Amino acid sequence: MLGLSEDELRAILVKLVDILRGDANTINADTIVRRFRRNLEAMMSIVAASILELRDELHGDLLEFVVNYIGDSVLAFAPRLYREALREGRSDLIERLRGAWSQAWVRVRGPPLPLKCPRCGFDALMPDLTCLVCGATIDEKELKKSVNFEELLREFAQIAPIEDVKTALSYGYVYLNSLGIKSPREQRDPLDTEILLSADEKKVLEEELRRRQNG
Repeated sequence: MLGLSEDELRAILVKLVDILRGDANTINADTIVRRFRRNLEAMMSIVAASILELRDELHGDLLEFVVNYIGDSVLAFAPRLYREALREGRSDLIERLRGAWSQAWVRVRGPPLPLKCPRCGFDALMPDLTCLVCGATIDEKELKKSVNFEELLREFAQIAPIEDVKTALSYGYVYLNSLGIKSPREQRDPLDTEILLSADEKKVLEEELRRRQNG
């Protein structure tokens, strides 16, 4: 169905049998089939990853199969799969990849997700403003625009403890993550991105601070 060569099929089957056999010296075909069916999701993910290792490029049904079944291995293969889907003009597969990436991240690495990359739309932007999927490096201005930073900042100033708002004003920066804005008073977590405040953004904090202090 996928158009794999005999050599490719053999390589994948050998890998699957080795995994399904476990520590047993011998195993019959019926047992292998039962184990395969019991662990279908994990097995299909191994098949998808194996295809990526065997093929330099993926097209059509083969690309669709790998995207659909890559599972948590998407964390390793997403950059390549994104490029392949982009080349094929498959926006539907890119959307599936985004969902698979976010689900795998939470399962494997736990919440929260990284920030969303303004370029590719994956939740994959690191604190140094580089994207793990598309490889783009963005500046703070682009990030701020993509997350509607001023609105987030105003919300932070309205609901955060007053001391947190004062600290942000004093330090001239805040932490931003996929859950929102944090004060420099709070512990910086691995996915927190330090964002410098412009003069206008400081005014937003000052306005909200005055409003809260004056009742």
